[in-house]
Amino acid sequence: MAISARVLACWTLLAFLAGAGADPARYDHFRLYRVLIETQAQVEMLQQLEKQSDSYAFMGHARQPNQNLTIMVAPHKIAEITELLQRYELQGTILLYNMQELIDREQATIKPNTTRPEEFSWQFYHHLDTINEWLRWQVSRHPELELIELGASYENRTLYGVKLAKNPVNSGVFVECGIHAREWISPASCTFVLNELLTSNRPDIRQLADGFNWIIFPVVNPDGYRYTFEGDRLWRKNTQPYGVCRGVDLNRNFASDWNGPGASDDPCRYDFAGGSAASEPETRALVRFLEAHVQEWRIRTYFSVHSFSQLVMFPYGYRVDRVPNYDDLVAIGRKGVEAIERTHGVRYVSGAMIETIYPSSGDSVDWVYSALGVPVAYTFELRGPPDSTNMFVLPAEEIIPTAEELLAAFVAMLGDAAVDGAARYDHYRLYRVELATDEQVQLFQQLEAKSDSCTFYGHARQPGQQLTIMVSASKVADFEDLLTLHSVSGRVLERNMQQLIDREAATVKPANTDPKEMDWGHYFQLETIYAWMDMLAERYPDAVSTLEVGQSYEGRPIKGVKLSRRPDNKAIVVEGGIHAREWISPATATFLLHELITSEEPTVRELGTAYDWYFFPIVNPDGYRFTFTGDRLWRKNRKPYGLCRGVDLNRNFDSNWGGVGSSDDPCSYDFSGSGAFSEPEAVAIANFVRENVGPARIRSYIALHSYSQLLMFPYGHTDERVPNYDHLQSITEKAIAALTAVSGTAYRGGSKYETIYPSSGGSIDWAYRAGGVPVSLTFELRGPPDSTDMFILPADQIRPVGQETLAAFVAIVQEAARLGYYDS
Repeated sequence: MAISARVLACWTLLAFLAGAGADPARYDHFRLYRVLIETQAQVEMLQQLEKQSDSYAFMGHARQPNQNLTIMVAPHKIAEITELLQRYELQGTILLYNMQELIDREQATIKPNTTRPEEFSWQFYHHLDTINEWLRWQVSRHPELELIELGASYENRTLYGVKLAKNPVNSGVFVECGIHAREWISPASCTFVLNELLTSNRPDIRQLADGFNWIIFPVVNPDGYRYTFEGDRLWRKNTQPYGVCRGVDLNRNFASDWNGPGASDDPCRYDFAGGSAASEPETRALVRFLEAHVQEWRIRTYFSVHSFSQLVMFPYGYRVDRVPNYDDLVAIGRKGVEAIERTHGVRYVSGAMIETIYPSSGDSVDWVYSALGVPVAYTFELRGPPDSTNMFVLPAEEIIPTAEELLAAFVAMLGDAAVDGAARYDHYRLYRVELATDEQVQLFQQLEAKSDSCTFYGHARQPGQQLTIMVSASKVADFEDLLTLHSVSGRVLERNMQQLIDREAATVKPANTDPKEMDWGHYFQLETIYAWMDMLAERYPDAVSTLEVGQSYEGRPIKGVKLSRRPDNKAIVVEGGIHAREWISPATATFLLHELITSEEPTVRELGTAYDWYFFPIVNPDGYRFTFTGDRLWRKNRKPYGLCRGVDLNRNFDSNWGGVGSSDDPCSYDFSGSGAFSEPEAVAIANFVRENVGPARIRSYIALHSYSQLLMFPYGHTDERVPNYDHLQSITEKAIAALTAVSGTAYRGGSKYETIYPSSGGSIDWAYRAGGVPVSLTFELRGPPDSTDMFILPADQIRPVGQETLAAFVAIVQEAARLGYYDS
């Protein structure tokens, strides 16, 4: 929370100049006013008053009409402020008549600097030395706790923090506290949270401690914090001298629009931004540490803890533009404030900083979000409310309730991974079994029906079939006994699925990645892919446009791109990401789209010119997002059905809906829904095809899936051959030959029923039969059927997959054109 400090500058400067033995700053009969600004003339008067007088401490700046503002007034200015309020017809309320009485009452709740760490409690405020000694004591008692020395302050004090790591592959949560010296409730609450993470037996807190690695720095501004105990209780900045004044607001010193709105270049101001970005040793230490460890420690969440005003805020503070994952941050913040209110009935407000409190530049949260790509970054302004009479002098009796609220917010905001537990697959094994007899087929049918500890990739159907099954760690012994007992041939493909997922995490870009950084050496999240699609439309306005064909169950747009360089072209639809976990599908779709737009290779350029293309890279946006936040191996959408969630969208189309190769069990991976087109995502794509198959002249529909290295055409539900079977077989053979010629990858082709397994309700069957699209194909991209990677294809294969699939696309279109499918 900001407070103007010209009134502090003179007195605190004198205290500094007098040396360590000087009497501390006092605030006898300083009054606290709350004024309501209603006119522009009032705004300008208060701006002038703040600039010219050091006897008024403004808690925030006068910016606009309809703004409430708190001002602390020196006693010799009480008559003047009374007259100004009257003259300018300012509505003002006195919140507090004597600031020093508040500070004096607080003294009884401060523990001596000699307090032993075992006497540390949260009914009192503690000195810097006591907090640091308590951290060292906790490290000596908890082997999973590591002491971190971040660097040194201007006065050469060490910035101490701790790392609590139960599992090296956990995502990291960084908690920064005490960056503003006078906000004592910040270090108090952060030490409370650390203690709960170490000692609480509550299941949700244990999950929080076990499911994340925590890096907590209780006092980032040690010089300033010490000075609030010895020199000036209301000191905010660090203590480095600049001319006749001291101190930089460390939360204006980061390189995020440094010295922009809400920061000052006046060293005597409370929000002085410093000599340059990261000019202060405390800021530099934090920046260097985070730059060195944000990837290594997988820091995905950053919490900065302040007071006061009861706010939960996210970037940006310096610009009105909304961050790419704005909607997600709104939802996460809402969870936090709801959890806080449930704890003790205290109401907080959440939103972007610039919308919620005031413009500010150079703060830590904006910097970690923008510069380091940490996608979940929040500033907490703890108790009390904006019109609090306590301001930064929160009574010690409120430490525990305030800290409990903060901890409740952490639990709620870390969401599925904290409370419900993000899905993990530690020591889950992947088996490839061969079913030799009818008895073995029946055995595995029974196993799939009865056990959710064994995840089947395909159904047991007939002797001679090979089947991939993932077995939970607790059932490995039972499963291997089953194989032995029934003479089933099986081999282990992967001994620890979580290791695959953890290795992949290093190749995943944050949700707020700039779309200009889009490449095909990493996996990208929904927000970046959608922003990249918008960027294409802006960059190539004559050829590229975006379209939204509907919304998902959770309200996300189902977004597409149209590429059209000539009128009256025939059109091709490319569907990606209908199965959430198949990340190579959206990656390949975006690669293909990029090549069709930008390639100078003649055959590819002709492909992008002679045909209109409609790309839908992520038909299942809810599921795709959940694979990044909740369960990497999630397949379905996210609509709830009883105790379970999700429908397999590729079983929800009205093509022999509910038939062979689909399930009526909502907990099954291939649950077909409550009816044909029960799901909004399937409806959106079907409606688009229906409405455009004539006007847009759609002649091909190509769906991208993984894995198994197959290229297939209808039907999936029957061995009946489609009327143009021979043509589709020819197209498939030509495509596979072209694909294999690129890098030697072996594919098989044929109808879905013949090639992979029976299935009903699929998109290409519907597009072919009901939609009237004569060339409808499904790719199952890399790897092979016995792949150890399954859906977790390494990111270094994205480009090779894209290149070979592009060659197949060229062959598909050329052969379909030769056969006359684009003639009319």
